[in-house]
Amino acid sequence: MRTIILHRWMDDIRGAIIENDKVVEWLFDSPFEGPEPGTVIRGKVTDILPGMDAAFVDIGSDKNGFLYKKELVEYQAMIENNVTTKVPSIRSLVTKGQWLNVQVKKEEVGTKGAKLTELLSFPGKYIVYLPEGNYVAVSKKMSSEDIRDNWRERVRHWLQEKEGIILRTLAEDVDPEKVHFEFKRLREQYKALVSKATDNKVSTLYNESSILARVTRDFLSDEENVIVVDDLKDYQYINQQLSDDHSAKVQLHQEKENVFSFYDLDKALEKSLNPFVWLKNGGSLHIDHTEAMTVIDVNSSKFTGKQGLRETALTINLQAAKTIAEQLRLRDIGGIIVIDFIDMHADKDRMEVVEQLKSALQKDRTMTNVLGFTQLGLLEMTRKKTRKPLLEMTHTSCPLCNGMGEVKRDEEIAREIEEMLFTLRYREEEAFLVEVEQRVHKLFSGHYKQRLSMLEKSIGKDIYLISVQEQQYAIRFMGSREEVRKRWEARLEVK
Repeated sequence: MRTIILHRWMDDIRGAIIENDKVVEWLFDSPFEGPEPGTVIRGKVTDILPGMDAAFVDIGSDKNGFLYKKELVEYQAMIENNVTTKVPSIRSLVTKGQWLNVQVKKEEVGTKGAKLTELLSFPGKYIVYLPEGNYVAVSKKMSSEDIRDNWRERVRHWLQEKEGIILRTLAEDVDPEKVHFEFKRLREQYKALVSKATDNKVSTLYNESSILARVTRDFLSDEENVIVVDDLKDYQYINQQLSDDHSAKVQLHQEKENVFSFYDLDKALEKSLNPFVWLKNGGSLHIDHTEAMTVIDVNSSKFTGKQGLRETALTINLQAAKTIAEQLRLRDIGGIIVIDFIDMHADKDRMEVVEQLKSALQKDRTMTNVLGFTQLGLLEMTRKKTRKPLLEMTHTSCPLCNGMGEVKRDEEIAREIEEMLFTLRYREEEAFLVEVEQRVHKLFSGHYKQRLSMLEKSIGKDIYLISVQEQQYAIRFMGSREEVRKRWEARLEVK
């Protein structure tokens, strides 16, 4: 049985996937920066870089998106038609000021803008619809080549003009009419998008990368799944998506404490952000993030084996391989990953560890590729990176140590303060005096000012904030509106 917990706070939603009473995956939407992968945007070309075969596109974010020549529909059409006698320059394919419908392939990171494509794709449960794909692909995980050939022949009759389609593994045992219905639904979705793209202004045309969309697409059809939400509108939205083949149970959490606290997920989240991980056999992992890659170090720590050095190394490494696969999924770590296992000199032992890692990774819904051991004895692998990892969702570089460590984002701390105050809504006191760190105080005085007003209205209390230097927050006084206001004014005078 799988339970999906969804917790909404104002415009922010986050979730957890629980299997066998353990969180195996976190679901986060990032409201702080640019558009998420899968979002389709009406954008304007602002600059062209011939030396990089790319263009910058204004997509309404602080950073312009980056569009390579190979991601243009016209360029792909030329390649497919074998027009390769002279490779066209990007200036011959797009012009400055041109309006395009582009999709985010990879969200912006640091100083880098989002990677874009004009080759749009719309994922469903059984297929991926490609309006300009012009090809048919079938999952290699289907049980036989005959079944794959039958599906290829069947779906070719559905396609018109340049349409393309990718058949997912789940389509193998499903009534073809269900798959065809999804195909037609995604096609209509695309047509509706095109009809919206008539105005020349930067705007979002389609966004199905949100947590709600992902949950309804991936988890509604399994009757073993239970989806628990604590927001009435989210509950109604998910129920509207239910159909004859959608049999998951949907529950509305109505307890006084929020659903994350009820399931004790806040502590689990903190544990998922800890770079140190204990293994069941007493070994340990240390997970370090750099801009270029993630490095995982395996240590023997408290393990006390009764066999020789070779058996000790193999035992710890096999357990580490299994746990690493779980942690990659849990923390949503993507990109290049280098693992420093305890040294093994026998090729047989190395192969056993590689096979254990590959087997454990099969539970991961994200594409992975294990490349094997290098000459230095390090294991290299990759995991497809589309969203920020969990750590980047909740933390930012520490300003006091020039990025050598991480501290919680100001937005994350503000959210914690809001949720803490919301839990006190049934108290008799009329107002709260709260000390907050300077940057968080600035956030509440600016971008989050309206949120603070909404919170006051929601809980029926007045909230007075005092800026302090310490990187912490605390309620310093609760009482009548007059008492709290006087104390607040007195604190301001002292400052």
